[in-house]
Amino acid sequence: MAGWKGRVARVIAGLVLTGLMACGGPALTPLQSQYQRETERALRYHARGELPRALAAYQESLRWAEIADDRPAMLTQELNIGALALALGDWALAEGSFQRAQSMAAALSDSADESRARLGLAQVSLRQGRYDDARRAFQQALDDSRGRDVAATVVALNGLGLANQALGQTPAALAALAEAEPLARTQDDRRLLAATLANRGALALRAGEVESAKRNLEEAVALDRAAENLPGLAHDLLLLARVRERQGGASAAQELDRRARTILQHTGQHPQPSGANPSPVSEGVNPGVRLRQAGLKSAKRDSSSQ
Repeated sequence: MAGWKGRVARVIAGLVLTGLMACGGPALTPLQSQYQRETERALRYHARGELPRALAAYQESLRWAEIADDRPAMLTQELNIGALALALGDWALAEGSFQRAQSMAAALSDSADESRARLGLAQVSLRQGRYDDARRAFQQALDDSRGRDVAATVVALNGLGLANQALGQTPAALAALAEAEPLARTQDDRRLLAATLANRGALALRAGEVESAKRNLEEAVALDRAAENLPGLAHDLLLLARVRERQGGASAAQELDRRARTILQHTGQHPQPSGANPSPVSEGVNPGVRLRQAGLKSAKRDSSSQ
């Protein structure tokens, strides 16, 4: 049976979404059609920022790929499920999906998707507070991607910066994020740049450099708003609210916080209670973490056989 091969949608720490590519070649079989319908449904939910519904649709698409025993399609959806589980804070689901994706990618000799799965697992380690493990994983990903995949290099540098920040290695964190920003600006990916700027802003805020944080975060907000990247935009607004607090603008901070929480409720993410003090590296809706979501892909039939 013909396989489906996902085309990589460039994403951040969230979520970048592309439309389905036009299908070519032979007509879809009944199983392929069902897989495609569920994937299209997931993409529509995802484009509207309805992450729990998108996750459920990707899981149903994976079920049809498993029924068809199509390993490339299964790999695509395991990466998508891992990315959304990461955004929703389901570490166990994310870790299991990325581990299965890594094994399948290795069996299929798909080095690009194997790298995406490794980056996903590194993000799980970071979010679970296993900072030494995360730092090693991001450093390995950086070594593997440097000079070959600029977007993956930017993601690895962001992850390395966040891991070093959590470990108290501020100079190393600053250096990694400073290297990431000009590389991100070379990419046609607003969400990748926004995530990098948000991370730089968060680090500047922790260092007391309020004006620098403000500049970075205002640009991140503009980029994520233009891209309709709702999870990223909510994160940016929460951080910008903390900047306004530092500047003495309590009412402005409250309004930014309210707007962010409205978005978070829509996306299905779970903000901390108002006034909570998040850890230096915590779940993606809290100040201090923005990473590209690993491997979100849109479906495209491939004419190759398994």
